[in-house]
Amino acid sequence: MKIITLANQKGGCGKTTTAINMALSLARQKHRVLLLDTDPQRNSFETIKVREYRPIRVVATHKNIYQTLEKFEDRYHYAIIDTPPHNLEVVSTSILCSDMVIVPVQNSPLDIRSTKTTVDLIRKAKELNSLLKGYFLLYRIQPLTLAIKELSDSLKQSYEIEILKSHVSNRAVYQQSLLHGQGIAEYSHSEPAVKEIMSLVDEIKNKLHGEEP
Repeated sequence: MKIITLANQKGGCGKTTTAINMALSLARQKHRVLLLDTDPQRNSFETIKVREYRPIRVVATHKNIYQTLEKFEDRYHYAIIDTPPHNLEVVSTSILCSDMVIVPVQNSPLDIRSTKTTVDLIRKAKELNSLLKGYFLLYRIQPLTLAIKELSDSLKQSYEIEILKSHVSNRAVYQQSLLHGQGIAEYSHSEPAVKEIMSLVDEIKNKLHGEEP
């Protein structure tokens, strides 16, 4: 089971939206997926709960993270961990359990500075797990603007973590789909957002399995 953690100590940066869409998109590709919601607010858990049919297993816990993953490791292909803001213990434990950490970040000085704590946790975890992969995900980017380059340049100047080629644009449809407990591909097949999420999922799978071009 490959374990992917969405982490950023700042709230409202896209962790839950990305985690849910990744999990449901992987399930559409016939993978068995566990979504672990470690945030006491349980937004991922409650979002999936509104569905009648649930193609993924979602578990809400902010304790015993390692034990929970160990319990399910033989039953699922992927585990996605949605972490809370401002909780170093939970985030640190989740990162230590992971094969990959994705740090969503928006284009603002506050967001860029807020990633430092998470980047430091990834760096420390790599001392124990040299195979751990960490990536920035550019989130809520305006399509066809200079924002992507500006944010990428700022992150490259500040940190050594690689930036994913895929990004998530600023589209209201992401929030609309979550009201129905759906991933973007279920909610609207023709949306450009579908291509964004599929590109993200494919890139992550390639990096996890060493199939990068």
